[in-house]
Amino acid sequence: MHPNEDHHGDDDSHENDGDDEGDGGMDEDPQGTSNENTGIAFADDIDQQRVLARHRLEQDRRFRDTLDKLTQASETEDENLWRDALDAEDEMDSIMREPIDKSQLTREQRYRLGGAEYRALDVLVRLVPIYYIGIVVVFAFGFRIYIAASPYAQNVLLTSNGNGPVDPWFFSFFQSLSAFNNLGIMLIDASMVPFQNAPAPLILTMLLILLGNTAYAIMLRFIIWSMYKLTPRSHAMHRETLQYLLDHPRRVYTTLFPSTQTYWLLSILIIITLVELASFLALNYWLPVLAGIPWASRFIDGLFQSVSTRNAGFAVISLGDLNPGTQLVYIVAMYISVYPVAISMRNSNVYQERALGIYRTGEDGDDDGMNTNIPDSGPALLLKLKRHPTMTSVITNGRKALKKPDFFVVQQVQRQLSNDISWLIVCLFIIVVAEAGRIMDPSPITVWTIIYECVSAFGNIGASPGKPKLEGILFQWTHFFSFLVL
Repeated sequence: MHPNEDHHGDDDSHENDGDDEGDGGMDEDPQGTSNENTGIAFADDIDQQRVLARHRLEQDRRFRDTLDKLTQASETEDENLWRDALDAEDEMDSIMREPIDKSQLTREQRYRLGGAEYRALDVLVRLVPIYYIGIVVVFAFGFRIYIAASPYAQNVLLTSNGNGPVDPWFFSFFQSLSAFNNLGIMLIDASMVPFQNAPAPLILTMLLILLGNTAYAIMLRFIIWSMYKLTPRSHAMHRETLQYLLDHPRRVYTTLFPSTQTYWLLSILIIITLVELASFLALNYWLPVLAGIPWASRFIDGLFQSVSTRNAGFAVISLGDLNPGTQLVYIVAMYISVYPVAISMRNSNVYQERALGIYRTGEDGDDDGMNTNIPDSGPALLLKLKRHPTMTSVITNGRKALKKPDFFVVQQVQRQLSNDISWLIVCLFIIVVAEAGRIMDPSPITVWTIIYECVSAFGNIGASPGKPKLEGILFQWTHFFSFLVL
């Protein structure tokens, strides 16, 4: 019998006893009969509910066990890291107390003794050559794979030059090296013109141009940041080294910038490229030089020419046949091509050199409350030195420095423009005077083409308005002195 039924029977017997005493032996009350027949009702799926309840309890127990194990593992890992740090500190103390020869130190001991800056230099010594060689080799194989898969590229290498075919392997590695080093030299006489409708070699060459010049600092910082994120916490010393490279890049490498200057450099790179691309598409769509080229190829050609004209000097189209407005945009872009990297380099300088504009004396009378009675000579002169506002100080200290007329970036841009353009004007004047006869005669040589050639040479670009038909412009110069000045 079910236990509930036994208990229910006992209750009914007690109720019957009470009724007998109160009613003097009368028959059982009908209510007593109703109580006797009343029991606890269970749901039809009571067994299923019990199984689900047991399953939930088991899941909760397993979750608590797993959480306890994770907590213990984390505590154990932290304890091990703390113990390793103490052991390393004790080891360094013993080395400092009892100096030994450097050759007797292990690599890890030298790393710990040298500090984060020493380890950061060691990382860069290995990372930079790997970056250089790796990118050149990978992209060279990319060119070779494209040539092997494209009958059109194979035909270009066979027929483009009059002196014979070009070896595909030699072309691939030569193109990769030339583009990465921003040389603009090709084994094909017509430069990149035969690949106007072939996006693969244009994109590969364009990426090499950027990775080897303007975007080098951007890509290098991205690689270091990726290495830092992928390094596990157990490698504390390696993470500390990478963090040092990210926090203090200019202490170990000239062309590795902090995050602010890197973002600024990336923004300027995108803006200049988009301006050149817009001028190429908007000002030349109706000209015969783009006739017969699909719009998709025009976009890739314009993007390639925007990057190449500012850095390397490759030509995917005859620059002399473009709209003069586009040529003017290219001239300005070539002139300012070095400024984004140069300004980022000077702005991120961490050393207190007055030659780079970090410190200056109060020349404008704005001494910010400093004592003006300090002598102008002797050791007291150091007290008159004044911190020059940089981009970092502006971001951290508010807008005060931006209101001053000698804000660092503006000052550097003005100084670069004023100094550089004077040399350029002198060279232009000399060449125009030397080639005056050719300019006045009906010939491709004009003042405009000379300006283009001089700006291209001044920016180490190598672009020519006659490219790829160089015999039409540059080869018609008559004076050796003009080539010497160029």
